[in-house]
Amino acid sequence: MKARIPFLALLALVCSFNGLLAQKGFENWLKQKEGARIEPFLMLQLWSNYTMGQEVYNPTGKYFEPVDDRFNVLLRRGRFGLRAQPYEGLKFTLVTAFDGIGKDVLTGVIGSPNNLSAPKFFIWDAFFQWKVQKNSEAFNLVGGYFRPQLSRESITSGWSVNSMEKAMSQTYIRKHLVGTGPGRALGLNLGGLWLPEGQKWGLNYNLGIFNPLFQSYSGNSIGKQFSPLITGRVVAYLGDPEQTKYGIGYDINFFGARKGLSLGAGGAWQGATDLFKKSYSVSTDLLFNWGSLNIDGEWNWMWRDGYSTQTGHVRAGYNLVLHHRYFLEPALMVMQFNGASDLPGQSQAATLGASSGSETTYDAGLNWYLNKNRLKLMLHYTWYTGDAGEAAGTPFTGNTYFNESGVGAIHRGNWVGLGVNAIF
Repeated sequence: MKARIPFLALLALVCSFNGLLAQKGFENWLKQKEGARIEPFLMLQLWSNYTMGQEVYNPTGKYFEPVDDRFNVLLRRGRFGLRAQPYEGLKFTLVTAFDGIGKDVLTGVIGSPNNLSAPKFFIWDAFFQWKVQKNSEAFNLVGGYFRPQLSRESITSGWSVNSMEKAMSQTYIRKHLVGTGPGRALGLNLGGLWLPEGQKWGLNYNLGIFNPLFQSYSGNSIGKQFSPLITGRVVAYLGDPEQTKYGIGYDINFFGARKGLSLGAGGAWQGATDLFKKSYSVSTDLLFNWGSLNIDGEWNWMWRDGYSTQTGHVRAGYNLVLHHRYFLEPALMVMQFNGASDLPGQSQAATLGASSGSETTYDAGLNWYLNKNRLKLMLHYTWYTGDAGEAAGTPFTGNTYFNESGVGAIHRGNWVGLGVNAIF
């Protein structure tokens, strides 16, 4: 019976669209957009950093030993994509990625290296967006490979945040939802905006069903037991809205153009798979923009078969206007993750594919916006603390402070970074 529930939910969704289609939504969708064309775009994050205090675990001596402090230049993120709107109500987005090129795994920067003789180039996003009614933002169907709409940090682009690196709270919630760091899965999402005319309030909503594959059969199945991921999020706008056109990408800095507060809440649920019997989460978030001040934050609670973790961040920035055109923004971020600190809890976390121990990340720096988010220079210092709990002194890899892909158990070093983010 449980396998039929998602099918019945999808059938109800389709039936609900019949009424919308009868209101000329289908005719609008079929109308080809005049002058439609495919638009390419390129996005680059070229960073340099100097790491201090990194340590790696020595399995022979069973202790952590320091490595040399080091300078590193890397292509932290790279994107090449295509956008098009071939019909009045239908558009699509395809994004490829080439991240981590040049990264030395013994630097403190988060993220996997991509240093093969020919670095990997892979699909990052691939989805369509259908606006059901021509003159309304109330109903939009998004389908394809994209991020479930939960956790503000997870669904905000790395080019939009005002810390140098995104808060790694996103990694914990993404792995909880879909099992991977990129956080994407195949699915369908119904979302929209309700913005009453002449009012200083509004609503944004999203409701999705996704097909994360986790670890079974080399990562190609959810397992013999089947249950889809169901997600939902609603945001209340007080003052100016974040969006006037619906989309699944979000901004933090509106460069003085917004005076408003966004309060979001959401959750996710998934039943039995080969990895767990039940998994769910609850998330709350906020965004406050008032003139030059920008504050965002979130907190996520995650449960899996009785094991629980929490993670979130708070971040603030202030725009100083230079020559009526450029913006200099001092910014500060704190990220926190809390998991089990006792050995039985940490063992349970490992069995369930969850994280444990605790960690804190701090980021402080300056952003110089030469063309808003399209061209930004950054100078930041990032430092970390971590607690392995009762697993201290062992090759513990239970969270991002203690684990580096390709290395294993570490104590992550602090780093100062200089970078440029560009969108063309």
